[in-house]
Amino acid sequence: MSVQAIIFDLDETLIEDRQATQCALRKACLYAQARVQLDSARLRIDAYRHAKLLWAEAPTYAYCHAIGISASEGMWGRFEGETPDIQALFQWAPVFQQLLWKRALAEQDIINDELAEELAACFREERRSCYRVFSDVEAVLSTLKQRYALALLTNGAPDLQREKIRASGLEQYFDTIAVSGEVGIGKPEPEIFVHVLQELGVAPEQAVMVGDSLPRDIAGSYHSGMRGMWINRYDDVCQEEYRPMIASQISVLDELEAVL
Repeated sequence: MSVQAIIFDLDETLIEDRQATQCALRKACLYAQARVQLDSARLRIDAYRHAKLLWAEAPTYAYCHAIGISASEGMWGRFEGETPDIQALFQWAPVFQQLLWKRALAEQDIINDELAEELAACFREERRSCYRVFSDVEAVLSTLKQRYALALLTNGAPDLQREKIRASGLEQYFDTIAVSGEVGIGKPEPEIFVHVLQELGVAPEQAVMVGDSLPRDIAGSYHSGMRGMWINRYDDVCQEEYRPMIASQISVLDELEAVL
């Protein structure tokens, strides 16, 4: 059956995430180095490590894992919304954002709550200035939109993902957009893929999923009856368990149309 629709992931498929996070971390740590005597490179590593450890211990972790909200997003998200889970995250996030810096500073024997709060604010500001759409994205989406129905399916908190989408300017290319935090379920659960397919009005066999995450995008689309196209921008190693689930592999979106 011919392809009629293409579903895209957002982070690391259309827009940068890991590079943007590291950029903001470097700038925040250089700010700290200008304030007190410390090793900014070490602070960057420690801050990210403590962020991941704290996030996994958080009372909101089960929800964040299911919806697909990462520790790096927790470092700058506002988490505004009306659901109990989002409200709990709204309460926890400021504590988390300051505590990770407090613990990272303590690794270098610096006990300074005021500086930790400043670094949390600095990271949030710098991360919001680091939005970047991959250079191949807009031209490819513009071309594909003439032939296919396009959807965006992204895990994450509603306000944060919508902020990214607005900042990227990519909303115009999609016939439908689904954010896991709005739908109430995240990738790789088949239900969210079914939701998008219904919005597009196509069968699983008529759609392909393009994403960077093997466990969420590729496995999720595979178990939903779709073909999964793995975009591997950073030459990551594919775990053996996912190889049978990958219909095609590309390194840039420019290769997608030829594969289709």
